[in-house]
Amino acid sequence: MSKGKDALAAILHQFAAALRNATLYPVGHPTLDTPLLALLTGINEIMEEREKVAIGLIDDVLIIDEMPFYEANKNFSAIFDALEDQCLDSITFTPGVTLDELQQMITILTGLGAFALEAVRKTARAEKFTHIAFREAIEGAEDPRAKAQRTYEESLTVMIDLMTEVRLGQIPSTDHASAIIDNMRDIILTDGNGLLGLTQLKSYDYYTYQHSINVAIFSLAFAHANGLPPNMIQKVGLAGLLHDLGKVRVAEDVIKKPGALTEDEIKLMQRHPELGAEIIAEMPGIDGDTHDIVLHHHLRFDGGGYPQLPTDAEIHPQGVYVAIADCYDALTTTRPYQKSRHPSEAIRIMRRLSGKAYAPEILNSFVEMMGAYPVGELVRLSTNELAVVSALNNMDATSPKIRLVTNIDGNLLPEPIDCDLSDELSRNIVGSVDPLVKGIDIGKILGLD
Repeated sequence: MSKGKDALAAILHQFAAALRNATLYPVGHPTLDTPLLALLTGINEIMEEREKVAIGLIDDVLIIDEMPFYEANKNFSAIFDALEDQCLDSITFTPGVTLDELQQMITILTGLGAFALEAVRKTARAEKFTHIAFREAIEGAEDPRAKAQRTYEESLTVMIDLMTEVRLGQIPSTDHASAIIDNMRDIILTDGNGLLGLTQLKSYDYYTYQHSINVAIFSLAFAHANGLPPNMIQKVGLAGLLHDLGKVRVAEDVIKKPGALTEDEIKLMQRHPELGAEIIAEMPGIDGDTHDIVLHHHLRFDGGGYPQLPTDAEIHPQGVYVAIADCYDALTTTRPYQKSRHPSEAIRIMRRLSGKAYAPEILNSFVEMMGAYPVGELVRLSTNELAVVSALNNMDATSPKIRLVTNIDGNLLPEPIDCDLSDELSRNIVGSVDPLVKGIDIGKILGLD
């Protein structure tokens, strides 16, 4: 987290003040600019260390820069109400945001009901906001996409609560974490493409929490793909969710250090499986399997890794499920010390660890599960069109379902077009493409953002 809670609270205070003033004074009144200038300054200070700053609601908790504000509905009610009234999950600011953009944002957020929400949509479509993005809340409880996203967002709240309690020296409850894993498992058992797609929405702002959630999703899917019984799938998923809980007890400047760690810092980092296992051992309802999987998730197939076990101890056989899921998500996510890799590049890197870090047959099963081109990957077709992989094809790993996003000339399509490559004779995948280079919003294309 780049700034202290007081600095983040100051940003929320200015944001709330701007919203309140906009309901009291006409457009152009100088009183409106005072909090907005302070808000602009605060946002720019955070973005000296960030690629973006997000303010949003996760299960009725206001979040900014990974910091939850549980009393926001009282202390910053203007923000809370504006987001709820306009059916928005979050507002994201990127470097270069201007005072004029903030003024437009406040005007829209203080509009009335459906009129304001439609203004949000029109403004976003017209791309009038270059440095501000709105994310609408998804409705439709029975829609699989909405169910997957709702479960993912609820898991963010669970992880925020868990880590906050550990930071405060408390032993967190297991109930909410277990319930979330049960929901994820049910989705994975029916159709996991929605959850797997959500793991591609890498947010620097929520990395601390999203990584644990993504590892849980990959671990659940991996365990299911390998035919583990439902009770063990649940244990593996819960271990994936809690695998990095011990990092809360490692100094934050070590966790987020952008450069190489010193020898002493490496030793501190390598204690996190033990620290996590110690926390988990005190959490009610956690059994020995989940405890051992967390403790063993950095042990290697060739006998290396950490922590060092007693000579008569055996590595938990499911520890490798979380280990592989952890590695894959870490490789495909941008962090202070590492740029993200394409999913297919991450798979190639992991293949080089076969027989060393991971048992070859286990790693091969993960690669088969993910497919030659994982859900969320941007690919180029033989026709020169670009497409996003939307679902895997169990019968042919090289022919997934896709959503076309450009035509053969490279121009963006007005709307994505769904295709199943297993039914196509003229189209096949020739390689992966970096979505950032092409300006493609994967979450938007998959309908998850």
